[in-house]
Amino acid sequence: MGGARPNRSSEMETVVSIVVPVHNEAGVLRMNALKLREHLKERLSAHEIILCENGSVDATPQIASDLAGEFEDVEFLALPDRSLGEALKAGVQVANYEKIVYIPIDLAVDLDFIEESVRLLQVFDVVIGSKRMGAGLDKRSIVRRVPSMAFHGMVRSLFGVEFTDSTCVKAYRRDSILDLMERVPPSSRVFETELLVEAERMGLYVAEVPVVVGERRPSRELLGMKIRSKLEDLLSARLDRISLMVGVPMFVAGLLGVLLLTYVKTASSSYGGFVNPYAFLLSMLLVISGFQITTLGLLSRLIMQIRRQIFGALKDRS
Repeated sequence: MGGARPNRSSEMETVVSIVVPVHNEAGVLRMNALKLREHLKERLSAHEIILCENGSVDATPQIASDLAGEFEDVEFLALPDRSLGEALKAGVQVANYEKIVYIPIDLAVDLDFIEESVRLLQVFDVVIGSKRMGAGLDKRSIVRRVPSMAFHGMVRSLFGVEFTDSTCVKAYRRDSILDLMERVPPSSRVFETELLVEAERMGLYVAEVPVVVGERRPSRELLGMKIRSKLEDLLSARLDRISLMVGVPMFVAGLLGVLLLTYVKTASSSYGGFVNPYAFLLSMLLVISGFQITTLGLLSRLIMQIRRQIFGALKDRS
């Protein structure tokens, strides 16, 4: 990951905007928002909490609105549809401070991450909290740990990134991340991951720190549905690489098979036909399939580049 940039100022800025996406959080919203307020008041000189409600069907919007009316340091945004990406983007856009921390309302991560990230944002563009940086950091049930390990292993393999966790708490410098948020479709169910991939690709200065994650409550989404939805968007975001990884070896293997069989045929006069017609047919199928899959990968890469350019052009026009 990128190294630290030069210090922006000689004095430590202890002000922060906390972006908290909330969806159907009526059971814990008020209690945890008050806990978060008390933590921030004791440790930072100034702060704001931005509650980004998105598509809730319970009492979450009313509770969030009441909190914003009761406390000056709490802001309330209401989005019509459920979307973590849209909620994060909206929160960053309205934030009043340059340093921004994203933290889920279940407060499953040690809140000390906030002060540490505020300090690190003095020299870094992005700070990632990772439960994958050491043994014993992820204290959730094995049912949630194993899929998480598999997901982040796929992210590192498919995208070739250095960070170990893309779905935990994060902190950003607003001026560094806002442009990238305009270039990643907020409808993506792996928005957080795509955003970090873009940040690393664009050469932003990224720091990763270990965080302890606890089991504050069971997952509210069925594990199978959650895995499927994330895999769909994750694989579609890297369809180009997957296709090339599969297609090129198939094409090469098939081509070598055809060449080998052709050589055997021409070198031996005792055979009236191909040495093994089934092997030749299989080799040709590998050549054709490998070529098609490789072409799909190249087209997918072109589409991803066009997508970035379109989102970038729309951002520049706005």
